[in-house]
Amino acid sequence: MFRKLQSASALCLVLMYGILPVGNQKVYAGSHVNFTANPVVPADGKSKLNAVLDITGKVTGDNGEELPGVSILLKGTTTGATSDANGLYKLTIPAGSATLVFSYVGYISQEIEVGNRSVIDVKLLADTKALEEIVVVGYGTMKKSDVTGAITSVKAKDITAIPTTNALRSLQGKVSGIDITQSSGQPGADINIVLRGNRSLRADNKPLVLVDGIPYGSFIDINPTDIASIEVLKDVASTAIYGTRGANGVIIITTKKGSAGKSTLSFNSYVSMNKKALYPRMMNGEEYAQQKREAYRTTNGDVYRKDEDIFQVTELQYIKDGQFEDWQSYIFHNGLMQNYEINLTGGSEKTTFSTSFGYQKDKGLLLNDVYRRLNGKISVDHKLNDRFRVGLSAIYSYKNQDKRDNPLNMANKILPIAKAFNDDGTLILNPAPGYSAQFTPLADEQPGVFVNNIVDKRLFTSAYLDVKITNDLFLKSTIGLDFRDFRRGYYKGFNTIANVGRNSSSGVELNNYFNYTWENTLNYNKTVGNHQIQGLLGTSSLGTKLEEYTSSGNNQASPITSFHDLNSNTISKAIGSRLRETNIASFFGRINYKLSNKYIFQASLRADGSSVLAAGNKWGYFPSVSGAWRVIEEPFLQDSKIFNDLKLRLSWGRSGNSTIDPYATKGGLGLSAYAFGTSAAFGYWPSVIPNPALTWETTGTWNAGLDFGLVGNRISGTIDVYRSRTKDLLLPSLLPTHTGYSEILENIGQVENKGVELAITTQNISGKAFNWSTDWTFTLNREKIIALNNGVMRNEANSWFVGEPTKVFFDYKKIGIWQLGEEEAALDFGKNKPGDVKVADMNGNGVVDPGDRTTFSSVPKFSFGVNNHFEYNNFDLSVFVYGRIGHYINYEYNASAYKPSALENSSNVDYWTPENPTNAFPRPNSSYSTTNYLYQSTLGYVKGSFVKIRDVSLGYNIPSPLTKKIGVGRVRVYGTLQNYFTFSKIKNYDPERGGDLSFPLVKQMIFGVNIDF
Repeated sequence: MFRKLQSASALCLVLMYGILPVGNQKVYAGSHVNFTANPVVPADGKSKLNAVLDITGKVTGDNGEELPGVSILLKGTTTGATSDANGLYKLTIPAGSATLVFSYVGYISQEIEVGNRSVIDVKLLADTKALEEIVVVGYGTMKKSDVTGAITSVKAKDITAIPTTNALRSLQGKVSGIDITQSSGQPGADINIVLRGNRSLRADNKPLVLVDGIPYGSFIDINPTDIASIEVLKDVASTAIYGTRGANGVIIITTKKGSAGKSTLSFNSYVSMNKKALYPRMMNGEEYAQQKREAYRTTNGDVYRKDEDIFQVTELQYIKDGQFEDWQSYIFHNGLMQNYEINLTGGSEKTTFSTSFGYQKDKGLLLNDVYRRLNGKISVDHKLNDRFRVGLSAIYSYKNQDKRDNPLNMANKILPIAKAFNDDGTLILNPAPGYSAQFTPLADEQPGVFVNNIVDKRLFTSAYLDVKITNDLFLKSTIGLDFRDFRRGYYKGFNTIANVGRNSSSGVELNNYFNYTWENTLNYNKTVGNHQIQGLLGTSSLGTKLEEYTSSGNNQASPITSFHDLNSNTISKAIGSRLRETNIASFFGRINYKLSNKYIFQASLRADGSSVLAAGNKWGYFPSVSGAWRVIEEPFLQDSKIFNDLKLRLSWGRSGNSTIDPYATKGGLGLSAYAFGTSAAFGYWPSVIPNPALTWETTGTWNAGLDFGLVGNRISGTIDVYRSRTKDLLLPSLLPTHTGYSEILENIGQVENKGVELAITTQNISGKAFNWSTDWTFTLNREKIIALNNGVMRNEANSWFVGEPTKVFFDYKKIGIWQLGEEEAALDFGKNKPGDVKVADMNGNGVVDPGDRTTFSSVPKFSFGVNNHFEYNNFDLSVFVYGRIGHYINYEYNASAYKPSALENSSNVDYWTPENPTNAFPRPNSSYSTTNYLYQSTLGYVKGSFVKIRDVSLGYNIPSPLTKKIGVGRVRVYGTLQNYFTFSKIKNYDPERGGDLSFPLVKQMIFGVNIDF
């Protein structure tokens, strides 16, 4: 077991219990430190000293998982390294007697003597008693074991596991309680995000998103590799400290900081080949021709008319020649996304830094639809002395997007019996013979006729000062400044999709944003015996300013100048501008008390004063209380072989929603033009009645939770149940006509959300060569409107109904198609006939009337995620499955895209004929209009449930002996399939898109590389 080296130190593998010597250190076997020694000893047994020694190795936890971000320092120096995402590290140290210190949050630090070994693999033992994992909470950090609210933490490795343009997308299905969907497949599109249900009917339901404590917004356009962690604060006991901004939940993003020791450089890149995901085709030429024959048969006494009577002469020739066009094939192209990121971190004992640079280019599925992004980040932290510490961070992003208008509406309705191009290759603007209203969907692709360019520049900065007043008392002051300049310029020429047969249009929109945040906190920490007290007092000042300028016109002199010569427009010149400003002043406090490491109590209070409210209502107060019982610390569980962790949580709190129009309490003025003699004049009139009594929407929430760890933490997780009620919803109340106003905005509605959340992690197999773990999430939320204004039970105009979710469709319910033999019943029920849509008689009165309309909820009943991660030697494989179940979508393909009149092309559906008595779609009928027919909208309400194999990723870590030969520490290559496999009852469509046919979602084949130098 022992071998004598030149230094005469003893080296030992710790395999069993006991204290064994390792050099001059003592290592306890219970700490599970594994050494893999590769001593440099020649055959004669005499060691040769080298000037330097290269040390490599891998750091894992006690259950075999790789530990990223472990600090490895040469004891007594600032020389060090940090383990990468796979737990690998590389360090060059002077030869001779040396000791490495391995430290990681939540694990017992270890000191290991090097000797002259070149490979040292270390297995750190988790500090299961202290559970030292740190999570970010409002205005601070806290040990996970001390958290009394519902908070989920996602670490860097999980954020970067799957390539994404928006880091919040990585939370989908991996954090219970959060509902994330993709809003569009167009490059640069944002995501939809709702946490624990919709609370407001008119205000924003997005959670507050903070980056390093400063409000940022839901589109996270920073490098995912710059993010250290994302915390999701779900219950009001956790979010009440944010007062009027916390009702919809809070997401805190913490960016990476530098670390003392050797500088580390990493390069990450991927290329994604994108194709449209599931997307339905329209009718081809033959199918359309047959539908048109059926449409005219219906209005001709069930007798087919001659083709010569219903088709143009040119159409007949096209049909004969098979001259048909598949317009989607012209519209869609394969997309290509490129992403490159460089990160450099390092520092000394006093100063640390972290910098990054990123570039992304995304060529979309449509020609000339391109999104480009440049972004960079730098953060510096400096320790002035033992009492003072300062830091500065700056994030810059530059986005340049050429954004196409949607051509698919035209492409999906233009006739397939057409010719797209002349014989010389030039575009035919009206390709369907005899249909002058049908314009080519390729018009915007003509050179010089269409420009829609967006430039978005943002500088997001923050700085802080930390002061250690005493050993127990700390002061921190943070200021954040957010500057954003947005410019959209457009030119749409004559005979583009937007201007068919009309003059050109051009314009510029300029938005200048400035937001500031200044917060000061005083933290107190004191432990006396079994009592631990933590106190927080703070102030906050937030301000926003938005200046908007618009200029536009029609009939510009020349297309060459694009949107840079607006004054040459001769028609409809218009100039507009707007200013919006808000300010919030706040005071807040929080106290935490812990007794015997078992019983934990927390209370907080925030007072917010807002400029958007009138005097007497400017201030709101938002309290919270919560407690936890760490049952695992009780004597009766100390020797448990089943439980490794067990904690009960209970909380209550109240927070607000501050998204009120800044000037809603003051009323509004309308501007009207009139003739004053022979001159034009303008006058103002009161258009909106003021209401100084307006206040915030407020949400109160109860939450009960259970945290557990079983059988050596091979099974761990959380369970939460909650109920929240949002009051004082902003809703319009109708006013008598003699007042001169139609309505007034008041605080009068209520919405309830309640649900269950489950998150479980299982370590299925944990071995030396093979590991398999699974993360499970489940979210069930039930939302409903409790009250509307003045006792009203239904607001049909806005589809709000007491007892129903906030977002529903309100319409008749299709139950089939009237069939032959049902002529009399069809006529009695609503003057229908065989082949027409049959709707349900919901009120049972035997006739169709408005009382037969019902609701279809667009809110899912539950969602889930299952993420399996496998590791075998240097290979890793992850498979992520996501499901969203129990909701309806309004599927455009079934409703407005089906054109039974045959005046436009139609979705390719199973329509009714006497020979095909289907119950799916009504009979073609040439008397119908192109935009509406009886109960057309009922065809669109379909169940939108789906299950996706969202991501499949296979990676390989190139062995370190090979990477050392090329001078790098780690190289990982990987391939990923995103959005390739979707299962639903809707054929050839991805229901996550929500029913819309514009800009389909994409599926991505990604190839990438991660290199650490």
